[in-house]
Amino acid sequence: MEGSRGRLLALKTMIRAVRRAAQLYAFNRSPHAFLQAITFLARKVSGRFPPIIAYIAVTNCCQFKCPHCYSFIQNRLSSPELPTTELLKVLDQLKEMGTLQVLFTGGEPLLRKDIFDLIAHAHRIGMLTRMSTNGYLLDQACAAKLKSAGLDQCGVSIDQVDANGHDSFRGMPGSHARALQAFGYLRQHNIHRKMLISTSHAKIAAGLEPFVELGRELKVNSCFFTIAHLSGRWNESYQEVLSEEEMAYLRRLQKDSLVIIEFSTPQTNCCAYDKTVLSINPMGDVNPCPAVPFSLGNIRSEPLAAIWHRHVSAMNLESRGKCPLNTPQERNQMKAHCDSVLSRK
Repeated sequence: MEGSRGRLLALKTMIRAVRRAAQLYAFNRSPHAFLQAITFLARKVSGRFPPIIAYIAVTNCCQFKCPHCYSFIQNRLSSPELPTTELLKVLDQLKEMGTLQVLFTGGEPLLRKDIFDLIAHAHRIGMLTRMSTNGYLLDQACAAKLKSAGLDQCGVSIDQVDANGHDSFRGMPGSHARALQAFGYLRQHNIHRKMLISTSHAKIAAGLEPFVELGRELKVNSCFFTIAHLSGRWNESYQEVLSEEEMAYLRRLQKDSLVIIEFSTPQTNCCAYDKTVLSINPMGDVNPCPAVPFSLGNIRSEPLAAIWHRHVSAMNLESRGKCPLNTPQERNQMKAHCDSVLSRK
């Protein structure tokens, strides 16, 4: 019985993923995106494992001090961030590799003045464009510029339904109100809207259904619940890892079609191990995913495609239903893989 339920949930998850992708292409409407999808399929058939999505952290700077932030690293300003010219070259390399989507993140991506140019270039060369933001700077004028640049989807973080709780968590008064307003501006400009909710023991104990209710009130397209990743400010904080019971509760939320869950089934493999994502941090380091603090190489010293090829050729790990950073043994396996890829440069 459990096996049948698991297979049914996996099927429903796949159908929802296809539906979400179709929505993004409907928002995009560019023939270049459909041509890029053909390129992706051609690369896939040839056995080159093109990434479905590339996360590009354009800056480590942020106005907030969230305790769970995994983009926070020690000595993060010791090396200069990639300038516009290098980031444009990265986007061109991703296109050539067959990448379908690019997600701009940070830090806070709207602190980069060139973010609109980067989005516009990614859109122009055929990739679906997404961004994750805290929403603090996303006013009416900003939303209009994002739409003009070609942004398909924008995720805005909400940490508490209650304004005081959210503002306290973020360390910025008024951040909750601005985040809610951001959803309104995105809707006015017809940009796909995603509410981003990080889960914790306390939030699960209080119940997560109010977040879904808020998302419905704000007319978002989806509510995406993430799990704790032991990275950044939570590096090796194993007490933050969700229990099996908490993960089961999270997965039950998927009965609501608005809800998306990270590791949506107990059999969901880590996306980095599935060879579907890559991440580039502001200093040019390539990581298996945004939460992984271990480098595979740096684009300032070699082409991105070479780093990606070494990674996917060597990858033979799997982690089902959980993040490999969240257990000591699997964390060590991930680090060993990254060190091995880096050593074969």
